[in-house]
This record gives sequence, C-alpha cells and structure tokens, in this order.
Amino acid sequence: MAHGMRLHRGLQIVVALLVGSIVYFVSMRDAGAVPSFARKYQTSCQTCHTVYPVLNPFGEAFRRNGYRFPSQNGSVDGDAVKAPMIALGQDEYTKTFPDSVWPDKITDAVPLSLWLNGSVPINLPDSGAKEAAGTTFTWGGIVAEMHLFAAGAFNDSLTYMTQLTLETDLGSPPGTFDVESAYLLWNDVAGPRHWFNIWIGRLWAPQLTSFGLHSDYLNDTVMPGVSVSGLYNPNSAGFTLGMGHYDGVELNGIIGHRFNYALGWVASSTGSGLSMPNAEDVYAHIGIKSGGVALDGEGKYGPNVPDPRKPWAEKSVTFDLFGYHGLTRADNGTGVTAGVPTAQDDRFNAAGAVLHAQWDSLMFMAGGQVERHDRPYPGSAATTLSNGTVLPGVPDLTNATAFVQYDEINYVVWPWFVPGVRAEFTDAQVEGGPDAQLLRIIPGIAMLARPNIRVVLSGDLEWGKNLPVAGDWGAAGGTIVSTTGQAAKFEAQTINATVGVAF
Repeated sequence: MAHGMRLHRGLQIVVALLVGSIVYFVSMRDAGAVPSFARKYQTSCQTCHTVYPVLNPFGEAFRRNGYRFPSQNGSVDGDAVKAPMIALGQDEYTKTFPDSVWPDKITDAVPLSLWLNGSVPINLPDSGAKEAAGTTFTWGGIVAEMHLFAAGAFNDSLTYMTQLTLETDLGSPPGTFDVESAYLLWNDVAGPRHWFNIWIGRLWAPQLTSFGLHSDYLNDTVMPGVSVSGLYNPNSAGFTLGMGHYDGVELNGIIGHRFNYALGWVASSTGSGLSMPNAEDVYAHIGIKSGGVALDGEGKYGPNVPDPRKPWAEKSVTFDLFGYHGLTRADNGTGVTAGVPTAQDDRFNAAGAVLHAQWDSLMFMAGGQVERHDRPYPGSAATTLSNGTVLPGVPDLTNATAFVQYDEINYVVWPWFVPGVRAEFTDAQVEGGPDAQLLRIIPGIAMLARPNIRVVLSGDLEWGKNLPVAGDWGAAGGTIVSTTGQAAKFEAQTINATVGVAF
C-alpha cells in the first residue's frame, strides 16, 4: 500500500514538472498584474476563477448579481471595495436634490483590463484541416485578439461592463475594431433583493443558461458555436444560438436563492450588404440549482464552498431550460438588384436544456437544443440568356430542422491544472437527401502558468457523415470533408495551443 502511494505521488510530481515546463516555455515571462475587478476589491483572480475565464461558484454568483459581491449580514457591494474611492459630490447633496446633482463615488483605480489571446493549430497529416489550410503549422494566430475591458459600478445598484476587441490581421474577422459589449446593469429595480434586474445595451450574450458565456475549460463558450443558419446558407448572418453580442434589453432575477430566470428582447441579425430587419428576437430562460453555493451566493450557506482550499469544489446540480424565437435576414443567392443582394427572412424557433452536475472537483455538463428554421436554404442563382437578358433565380422556401447535443467532463486536479474532454454532435436535416451529421471530440488540458496567464492544449477528433447544404462544416467548427453518399469518415484534425494573458 505504501509503495502504491509513493508511486502515485511520484506520478503527480512528474506530471507537475512536465506541465510546469510546458507553460514556462509557452508563457516565457512572469506577469503579476491583475484585472480591474481584482484591483477594485484588492483580491486575487482565484476569488472568482479557476482557469479563467471559467468562474467558480462565487464568481458565478458575482456575475449573476450584476458584478457585485454577494451580501453578507446586510452588506452592500460598496462594503467589499478595498480600492480608494473618489467622491463625486458631497453626501449632503442628496438632501438638496434636485437643486444639486445626486452625488456618487468612483474607485481611484482605473477600471480597465487588457486581455491578449491567440492560438496556433498543428494540422495533422491527411486531415481535412491540413487540406483546407494547405499547411501543417505556422505561427499565424499566436496574437489574434486584444480585448480592452472597462467594468465597475456607479453605485451599489448600477454597474457597467464594456468590451472593445481589436482583431489582428490573423483574427476573425481580420483587422477590425469592434465594441463587442457595452451595457448598463440596473440591479434590484424593485421588490426583494435580486428579484428584478434590467440590463440594457450591447449585452454580453442572451442568458440562456445559469452560467457565464465563456465559463468553459475546453471551448470558447459553454454552448456550442454552431451556426445552424450557416450550415444551410454560406451567405447567412451567421447567427449562433446563445452567443453574443446583441443590442437589446433583458429582465432577469434570482428568487429564493435557488431559482433564476431571464426574459430578453434583442436585435435580429442580418447578412452583409442587407438592411437591418425589425428587432424580433425574444427569449426566455429558467434555471434551478440544488446543493452547493446558492445562485446569488447568499442565503443559508453564504458565498463560501465547504473547503476554502478548493474554492471551485461543491456538490450541486443545476438544470436550465430555454426557448428562443428569432429572425435572420440572408442573401438568398437569387440575384442582385441595384447592387443589393436579394434578401430572404428566415424565422426560427429554438428550445433547449442544459444540466450541470458537480461532485467536489469532478464536473459534468450535458446539453441539447433543437432549431426549426422556416426558410434557411439559398435559392437557385440568376442566369444570363444569350441575348443578355438576366433571369432571376428562384428562392427555396423549404423549412429545415437541426439538432445539437453536447457534453463535457472536467476534473480539477490542481487549481491551475484541469484536464477534460468535450463532445459536440450536430444533425442537420437536408432537403431531398440524408441528414448531415458531425461529431467532434475535443480532449484537452486547461492550465494557468500564473493567475493571469492561461494555456489550453486541446485536440480535435471528428466523425462526419454527409455534408450540410453550405458545402462544409465550418459553421459547426468542423473541418472534416464528409462527402455526401459515401461512407462516414473519422479523422484526427488538429492539435491546438491557445494562450491568453490578462492584466
């Protein structure tokens, strides 16, 4: 028994040394700076995160509360702020309002954070990824994006979050600067604490689950980045269920510490060169959590997990349901009039469910969603007769349904080392032919070289059967070439190294 324990301990040390060597040479430097929330509250990144941007139970409660610390014994968010404050007027002005401007305070620390990230893939031999790229490895993409965040509070109920993104020439889309998020969070609008909150502006993302958009170890987002409309029409707006960033308003809340909801109305999406349609996208979400830290980090057990040495570990089950109705406007490919493509409005309805279960350091997630689109297909192209007459193409008004299912399991070995595996399955109905199917298996390891330096090593294994109407699996994140009518194919596609630095 003692020999077995020594062997197990020895293996742990060997793994730690190997991983430490990898992250040392990938990061190449020490970095001690921390983002704006850490500066505001004078606390470590690990207060809210494991391997960022994944949030631990306290961090999720902080996010759901509108980026405010959970209340303890009647405290407010301002009580947790440790950074020096600058008064914007005197407290006495509250007594002379409206003859005086209502006073406020801001932190002395500049509420800005910077996040650089990028990735480099190794395209494996004889893979669809290598065929599409034409290369096995380049350093292109090692610095793909720069995100500038501004986040903070105007007072104990009004907070804000903004994100500006600069894409390098190797980003997607390349060489662009975009205000991805900029919204106000008016919390505790009426009634009991947390029951009614209004968030308005360019939202981070529709809240279709109880978890943050990027709170996933192996994938960029919790929900799969599958654009169903993009599987049918390469000229679609690229709408992806549950992704950001859309202008709109959301009413959300937490009731009884364990039940949360969200109701939203956001802008509909449109393809390049087309006018914007009326805002028609609406959604609803409900979630419930049993065990562990409450959704708001308050109530009987407060914001703390059972073992303070493991701030990520709890025993809990969270179940979410959502529905979404939306519209995407796309170029239907039938011709161009006065330089403008012919638009086709595709209305769709979606519904889904997600289960998150956790037993201490072991985490499991399973989710599924179905999308029903009214008219996602492109039509026939315009033709030119011998006399020069142009005959417009014919639109295809057939409807279609797609199903997406995903699972992930992770285990926190150490707070800086989290291995796991994720699977995503997409089944897209094809008019007059067999369904197109894609299975992606993504094993990987998420690591921290320092609290603010993140490294993810992952692989991409793909099984494909038939091709979607768009002609490839790019809209589902796949690269396998699974020719329709031929036998299903399985290939190892890529090995990816993703690096992020936040300060």
